[in-house]
Amino acid sequence: MTVRAKRAQLGLSLIELMIAVALGLVLIAGLGNVYLNSSRANQELQKAGQQIENGRYALEILTNELRHAGFFGALGVFTAPTAAPDPCTTDAAALKESMNLPLQVFRPANLASRPDLSTTTCTAGLLANANLAVGSDVVVIRRAHTNALAVGDVAVAGEAYVQANSIEADIQFGANTAITAASMADGVTAATIKKMDGNAATIRKFHVHVFFVAPCRAGSGAGGACTNTDDTIPTLKMLSLEINPATAALEMVQVPLVAGIEILRFELGIDDSPTDVNLLTGLSGDGIVDSYAAGPTLAQMGNALSGRLFVLARNTDPTASYVDQKSYLLGSATPLTKAAANDAFKRHLFLGEVLLSNLGGRKEIPL
Repeated sequence: MTVRAKRAQLGLSLIELMIAVALGLVLIAGLGNVYLNSSRANQELQKAGQQIENGRYALEILTNELRHAGFFGALGVFTAPTAAPDPCTTDAAALKESMNLPLQVFRPANLASRPDLSTTTCTAGLLANANLAVGSDVVVIRRAHTNALAVGDVAVAGEAYVQANSIEADIQFGANTAITAASMADGVTAATIKKMDGNAATIRKFHVHVFFVAPCRAGSGAGGACTNTDDTIPTLKMLSLEINPATAALEMVQVPLVAGIEILRFELGIDDSPTDVNLLTGLSGDGIVDSYAAGPTLAQMGNALSGRLFVLARNTDPTASYVDQKSYLLGSATPLTKAAANDAFKRHLFLGEVLLSNLGGRKEIPL
């Protein structure tokens, strides 16, 4: 009886090898698909998080500025302006006159046009049409810095400062000289606006902030203005009255704030009833909002008590296979609807309401 020895297996057959390779490719493809989907989901979460953060941050910036609109230290008396001031002026007399209108709004006629700034000097600079997004408001806020200069502090040469007591104010310029208890902002000239103790009134940095939406994030034009060759990411920006480091002159300097802000709309809560002057406040109205104005007149801007903000934010990067088919209601006084963009950018509308403390406080009846 013969016994046959088993033939030892020396390796894989070609068929077994092909089956193993096929199974490996299927597993790798599955793992790759899981990783790709996870990566895409993570990117979308990051985009959504950035959009929410940008929208809320834009609201926070504007809200804080609006709360300080009209703050000029102890000054609480404003004279109704006879003409709308120039937001981009650097003249001392014009700046002093502009204090009578701490909040100013320029609104386009519709969502396809830009605000009319032809009566200002702003159109020669960074508020020319090429640097303004269509459909968005321009909001001007005038105020003093919350921290006053102390005796011995140096007022920066050429910077605008406001010296004010409870009944009068003056715009002055610094001279890189320490101020004294009896001086103006230049540190030399004797103050004419004084406190009750006879010392010079408090001196604060004077701010003019012009908020607008530009069609690009980083402009290559003069002063950072947008051109046709720049990116197309809409951005909330601000013109600030300060010394331009490039020219060493007092100018409206552009400051980029928040990317991805597409439209800014602002409505004013107006107190213009009753029209009779209240003997206790010296102003018309009763300190209660009577209506909201989308395109406020000069008189209405002088009677503002509160404001409503509508900020439309979008992702800075598109989302593949997404189509924005939503419409957005921008306003309540005269509602305007922004039609669906039908593009690949996701959007969200942020709303906010703010009390204009320094403006509305003038109409509160003292106890």
